[in-house]
Amino acid sequence: MLRIAFTSCFDAVRDSVQSGWTAMAQQQPKHIVLLGDNIYMDYGLGDHLPNGKPHGKSLAAFSAQMYGYYVQQWEVQSFQQAIRAAATAHAIWDDHDFAWNNARGGEPVADDPDCVPPEYRRLSRALFEQYRRALVDKPDAYPANQVADGIVPGDLGGIQETIDLSDGLRLHLLDGRSFREAATKDSSLLGAPQREQLGQDFLSGTGINLVASGTTLKDWKKYSDYRWLRDQAERFRILVLSGDVHELDFRANGRLFEATASAMAQPPGPTAVLGKQSEVFGLLDIDDRNIVVSLWHRGKKEQEHVIAIDTWSSDI
Repeated sequence: MLRIAFTSCFDAVRDSVQSGWTAMAQQQPKHIVLLGDNIYMDYGLGDHLPNGKPHGKSLAAFSAQMYGYYVQQWEVQSFQQAIRAAATAHAIWDDHDFAWNNARGGEPVADDPDCVPPEYRRLSRALFEQYRRALVDKPDAYPANQVADGIVPGDLGGIQETIDLSDGLRLHLLDGRSFREAATKDSSLLGAPQREQLGQDFLSGTGINLVASGTTLKDWKKYSDYRWLRDQAERFRILVLSGDVHELDFRANGRLFEATASAMAQPPGPTAVLGKQSEVFGLLDIDDRNIVVSLWHRGKKEQEHVIAIDTWSSDI
């Protein structure tokens, strides 16, 4: 049996303890998948909170702020212990670690505050790559900021990646921000090149495709990519792992399954007021016959669902 943990949305500015990682580590996953909002450049709630909107900051100030939040997250002891205990940790980003609330790349439109200028996208990409490298190398101290002046002349491109976790099990790490267009039914969340490559990378037959998305499928429905993904699910075995919404859930839309685990670490006051959840993570236990999906909240299993691999059907 192979055990994979997944979660998203952890905020070291307002929660430096993050006890949910301890509960996750006790379940001894081999792999951990981090589904975005690894840090919070802002909350989309204005400048009165510890993280004010970073719009308009100089590149150097933006770099110092973003780098500082990565350092803060790395210094959370429960997080480090969970990362060190697992064999590997894989990360994608969402809006709050891409740049700011609702941030996107893609083609700009008039008066669009969500679209991030190219020089800031290159900077956040470089700092994210450093973070992703730290998840692999697991250093005692977080590495120094190599782009302190904010100037990144080269473009590292998107963060999308495909990884084989075992025979017949493939993890597709999506970039749902770099190429995202302004939302319409005909626009794209992934961008055409990423979508085309993803279609080519799906395992066929009884192969299992885990799709890591910072955005839930509810938000995918705003884009043409959702219809495309539904079509792909008729041909391939696809389970989407998503975060973002500070809730846990499991859904089936035909043959397309989605498990959502969010948030791992949010302050208790706002979480309660908004009716959301914190200390949330999910587990996948995969053997030759089934995927058992369990969703955990505050150290207790709240939901469990079984996907039969042969028939690609679930118990809901």
